[in-house]
Amino acid sequence: MTMDIGLNLFSVFRELNEDYFGTLEKVAVMGYKNIELITANFSNGKRYSDTFTLSAIKQKFNELGLKAFAAHEGVAPGQSIMDNDWDKIIAENLELECKSIVFPMAFISGQEDTLQTAQHLNKIGEKCKEVGMDFYYHNHAHEFKRVGDQSLFELLVENTNPEFVKIELDLIWAMRGGYDPISLLEKLDARCDMIHQKDLGNHVNPVNLFQAINLDDAENPMKMYTDYVKPTDFVNLGTGIVNFGETYKKLNELGHIRYAIVENEGQIGDKFTSIASDLNVINQTIQKLK
Repeated sequence: MTMDIGLNLFSVFRELNEDYFGTLEKVAVMGYKNIELITANFSNGKRYSDTFTLSAIKQKFNELGLKAFAAHEGVAPGQSIMDNDWDKIIAENLELECKSIVFPMAFISGQEDTLQTAQHLNKIGEKCKEVGMDFYYHNHAHEFKRVGDQSLFELLVENTNPEFVKIELDLIWAMRGGYDPISLLEKLDARCDMIHQKDLGNHVNPVNLFQAINLDDAENPMKMYTDYVKPTDFVNLGTGIVNFGETYKKLNELGHIRYAIVENEGQIGDKFTSIASDLNVINQTIQKLK
């Protein structure tokens, strides 16, 4: 299977806030063809479709040769997953010819809320399937908290219907949860055909967040990120702990990854320079496999 490169636009969310169309133009000029949308301006909470018409957004994609292959659609902390108007969200993404919706984070901390989240994800995934869309769950690190003999992530996967809910595995967040991402991909098999790729600085120690936090803090997922994750933890691709040659050789051997998606969360230097460098690193890595 051909592995295409994508860019998750969270990488440039501040730039999108300032100049949505101008940022898309810069992303396209540097060579990205596939984009994973973020659909709201984080500075004011408004959906971009409330500022620009869907037809104007789609026209810009077409002009720039950009394919919106997926969109992250989530809820704020403390808000119920089902509070979103999912019918509207699905309709908007269909109009943009975006065929996949990704739920970016559920703030789960125990067995009960994980099982409830699984039920909600199944409902949304079923809605998506009815109109020919794929629905995914995207992990961070807190889902790898262990309850009994399994993690919340494993519990979530086990209790979501693979016909309705696929997985978009973030490799670095899996590592920060104490898990080997390749082993997870082997178990998930074709249920995970999109991955997020970032890199973590060599200075980050320990990599496993659960070795760094107080046990009480594991009960509050957001506290893990506000108190223990620093913006400087993330670095440009190829400058941190990831062995790209070895990782992508294994991904290629697995054969079911369609999109390797750059997500640059670092806050050092110019973001456009960073994501251009990221594209070069991941493109060269994939080309060497051919």
